[in-house]
Amino acid sequence: MEGKEDFCVIRVFVSSKKSPVYEELPALRKGEHVYELLSSPGLALNLARGDLISIEDPDSPAVVIKRGGNFCINLYAEHIDADTISRLEAEVNNSLGGTLDGVYRGNLVFSVPARSGRGKIREVFNKFKEETGIEWYYSNIYKNFNDLDDDTLLDWWLDS
Repeated sequence: MEGKEDFCVIRVFVSSKKSPVYEELPALRKGEHVYELLSSPGLALNLARGDLISIEDPDSPAVVIKRGGNFCINLYAEHIDADTISRLEAEVNNSLGGTLDGVYRGNLVFSVPARSGRGKIREVFNKFKEETGIEWYYSNIYKNFNDLDDDTLLDWWLDS
């Protein structure tokens, strides 16, 4: 399998409070248990498009082998109309070089290159928040992503 890249859909562990929850994501198989994500997740934390990950234990969070250089940004709302989504998608694409990777009802997930700069990213998404009242979140910047009280940053983007 080494050296062979195959498109696949992988199941990434999200949580197991009552029973295990998984998210399906498109990926390229890079080796045994090793994948490159082709989309940022809407539920699984600590991951983004382009990350090289390992899933040896399907009932544990994926392990990041190498960051792909993208922030995963999530927005969660009851509803966002299609025109508003289109405007935000165009702004993220044109201003940040980012992509809208997923839409589920009022929930959106974006991949935004770290090279865009956190200041510019905040400018775009804070403007959207001011206009709509919808909060946005980075989902792959915290060292202890399973501990909501720990806001220690990974700082992986400083190398990007």
